[in-house]
Amino acid sequence: MADNKFQAKGFLIWGLCCLFFLYEFFMRTVIGSYQHSLMQDLKLTSFEFSLLSTTIFSLIYGFMQVPVGIIIDNIGLKKSLIIGAIFCAISSIIFSYSTTYIMAMISRMFMGVGASFGFICVLVSVCDWMPNKYNALFIGLSQFIGTLGPMFSAGPLNSISKELGASWRSLFFSLGLFGVVLVILIFLFVENRTVTKGDYTILNKPEKIITSFVRLFSRIQPWYIAFLSAGLYFSVEYLSANEGRSFLLLKGINITSASYMLTISWIGYAIGAPSLGFLSDILERRKIIMALSAILGLISILMVFYLSGELFLQVAFFLLGISASGQSIGFAAMAEQFKKNFIAIGFGLNNGMISFFSAINAPAIGFLLDTTKKNQVPTLDEYLFVFDMSLVIPAIATCIIAIFLIKETYCKSLVDFTIVNIKKLK
Repeated sequence: MADNKFQAKGFLIWGLCCLFFLYEFFMRTVIGSYQHSLMQDLKLTSFEFSLLSTTIFSLIYGFMQVPVGIIIDNIGLKKSLIIGAIFCAISSIIFSYSTTYIMAMISRMFMGVGASFGFICVLVSVCDWMPNKYNALFIGLSQFIGTLGPMFSAGPLNSISKELGASWRSLFFSLGLFGVVLVILIFLFVENRTVTKGDYTILNKPEKIITSFVRLFSRIQPWYIAFLSAGLYFSVEYLSANEGRSFLLLKGINITSASYMLTISWIGYAIGAPSLGFLSDILERRKIIMALSAILGLISILMVFYLSGELFLQVAFFLLGISASGQSIGFAAMAEQFKKNFIAIGFGLNNGMISFFSAINAPAIGFLLDTTKKNQVPTLDEYLFVFDMSLVIPAIATCIIAIFLIKETYCKSLVDFTIVNIKKLK
């Protein structure tokens, strides 16, 4: 458990956790930059590509979140990170050699298993190695570092790939080799945080794990926070990994500018995550920041769909990224809903809901596009019709949850243990 002092060792461990998070985040979203070549090489439809790019990855990622929390609580941060990095490295190399849709799906599935350790390990490292009063700030900073992955996987990678002629196969093989290097660094430098015994006693009545699960997951507030986080985040990830570029091409934006617009959304996300986290910590408020993020998300997604002109669209994507970064406050609020020994599981619930939301909605949008379009490629009006149902309506629901259902925690744990200093009692 973290105290109120910074440590150099803590920064090193947190930094390596962030590096792994950046690595898996890049792996998660980079597939969208190779949509056309992947669809051509593996002969995929839009629906099949959405299953490969988002659904299989997100379903496995989402299902693994609570188990990952349990694994980390039982075997520690170091071994958990090594497991995640090994899965990512091996599956990425296998994906680079995929010649069939089934082979690509299986390797993408195991990629999701490895990636599922990324963000939870970062959150645990923040709680273990950083001062508790800066939780939201460091969660935001972690997401800032992580989003460098999708930022690079959009515009910059598109330009580099054209310049070097790099294929998706060579990219994923290189990612596998980088994963091997990460395994070595984690083995050498990451440590588990141990709690010093003797000075403090935690007054806690033991209970069976199944009893704790039933009690924790029957409470409604963590579920509201999880739904809110998922609603805030989905639009940015979907547009980056799926139909964002194709949609912008129909609005008169060339492919390079479209890719950089998606990069701008991640820049907004990267700036917003630590900024909103710092603001939330300073104001000691969670609800109002999440509510403002939800309102901004609704406004910005409408701007993306219905405004024209490159400058207006750049502003819209930047604001959309800032609004999506409000989900980082959801993790800070989630930590305040759970006791310390269940925080990793709470993080898993929140991150799992974000993944399930993407896993369900992405193929639903792909299916709607396939059934709505009258020609081989959807028209702008067909895109808008589908996006209004699948992106605008969820944004409205997110606003309702944030404004009317989320309760303020005032940045205080609602279920903290009572800690007694034994030395002072003697």
